[in-house]
Amino acid sequence: MAKLHNYYVLCPLIDQNSFLGVSQDKDDENVIVTLGRNVVNKYRLSDQKQIGGWTSKEHLTSYVIYDKEQEGYVGVFNKNTIKIWKEDSDNLDKTKKHKFSVNILKLQQKGDNTIIIFENGYCASLSYALENRKTYEGKPLIKDAETVVDSACFTLDKTDYICYVIKNTSNNYEILTSPLREELGDMDKSKICKVKVTRPHDVYVVGKLINIDESPSVYILWSDSKMSVYNLVSKSWTNIGTVPWISTLTSVSLAWMGKDHLILFGSNTDQDGAIIVAYNVILGVGSCRYPMKMYAENAHLYCFNGRIILEASNHIGMLPYILETNRNLSSLLGSHDTTEDSCIEVAEWGIKSNPLFAEREEIKDLLKVGVTERNMCSQVILPLLEEKDFRHVYNVVREFKDVPESVLVSILNYTIEILNAKEIDVNDHEEFMKFCDCEILDYLFEITFSDALLIPYLRNGLTLDNALFLLSYISYLLTDSHKEYSDVYESKLFDWCTLLIDAFYQQYLLTKDDKVVQVLNNVQRVVVNLIDQLMTVDNVLPMLHKILSGKPQVDHEESLSYTIELMDI
Repeated sequence: MAKLHNYYVLCPLIDQNSFLGVSQDKDDENVIVTLGRNVVNKYRLSDQKQIGGWTSKEHLTSYVIYDKEQEGYVGVFNKNTIKIWKEDSDNLDKTKKHKFSVNILKLQQKGDNTIIIFENGYCASLSYALENRKTYEGKPLIKDAETVVDSACFTLDKTDYICYVIKNTSNNYEILTSPLREELGDMDKSKICKVKVTRPHDVYVVGKLINIDESPSVYILWSDSKMSVYNLVSKSWTNIGTVPWISTLTSVSLAWMGKDHLILFGSNTDQDGAIIVAYNVILGVGSCRYPMKMYAENAHLYCFNGRIILEASNHIGMLPYILETNRNLSSLLGSHDTTEDSCIEVAEWGIKSNPLFAEREEIKDLLKVGVTERNMCSQVILPLLEEKDFRHVYNVVREFKDVPESVLVSILNYTIEILNAKEIDVNDHEEFMKFCDCEILDYLFEITFSDALLIPYLRNGLTLDNALFLLSYISYLLTDSHKEYSDVYESKLFDWCTLLIDAFYQQYLLTKDDKVVQVLNNVQRVVVNLIDQLMTVDNVLPMLHKILSGKPQVDHEESLSYTIELMDI
């Protein structure tokens, strides 16, 4: 199950037409962004800061990569020249040139090494190609009307392979695979295998991706929203299912998230904006989605170190994500449409005709028509909030595992109103403690949610006073509460605290109210106190480790750099 967080701008985009791509730097936390034909920058993902960069008078024609074997950065200039430089280089125009007789399409990373892919379809390892750069002439491997649109290297039974997705001018696709010869890094022409990407129906390809992280495969998205996969090991096709929420009338960008998940970027089904969709390729369902305002056709899309890197209309965006394996399967429901007027009948299998589980009166009719849990929760909970029956709302909401973010905010408002939070001075510690035993509020913080979907509802549905009350209540749970919570629950409390600060960040800055300042200062004190406790534990751990391992404790006496001794002569 994928969980998407808040969207950030990594850096502005100089020119969308000249943007060449993003690649992994030598450190996992950093990426190399080739912003245009003349600009290359390095960014740290954790704080979106630029930590390096280079410019060149000559035009780059492929994204820059870091080669571990050369211990330097490699770029393609003017389609036929390779340059390699170190991190401390300040002038790329003075860097040594390696000119080839054949045009270079791109650079492809293969573990610690680099493969050069030429426009004629051939390839070679970087080191071998540099030594033999003047001999790369001959009959092209692909036709003049064909182009390599995606490529990747993978290893199978200790043999390296390269895979191409090739497109021709008629928008027909073909998959080419070939083993690579050791050290040379070029294709074994006698073992080249080609497979056409076709379907018997009148559909066309709108998205493609070669995945090598888990089982080497090629994913193909069709114009009827069907997803197919070609296994490069078994050389067989499989139809996964239908991708929801995203329009396949225009191109869709794909990237691999990990743990059986694809990420897709394209236009939404209403054609009035864009959307990011996480798709589970094992279950064949949409895992989560993130709405965007602007759609960019054929946008570059990557996943690095738990973050989605996206080419937008005027910037490069970053969307952190988490892939969780223990989330409820009910969260995946709703990826497929249900037919409201078709009634599902429970078959009798020779056992009791009575249901094997207790069902509430409010959901009986909804169960019969197969309504998803999220939709069911919205239809059941919201009317109950108007009845002012606190205990009934609490009992019913506990029946649902998948609670929509809009309903979650509505219940929060309802609970705060029941507690009469307007009359509570959150800065009066003794008075506030009297209201800090709310069972339903404790449970609401436990419910699983999507950060991206929840923040808009918090901004529009909660008042600033209610947000301050919740921040104070969370601070109480983290420090003063005598209840025992699991580490997972405490982690959710920190998530809530972060969300409430993000959602009302602007109001906190613009408001001069003393109440706001005092609540935020209290939250800061709580966080600093918890950090100090962690630092104390961190300092004690080495000593505990020595004690457990039986190593003697040595007291280091202070030693002087020199001594003076007086002698009688």
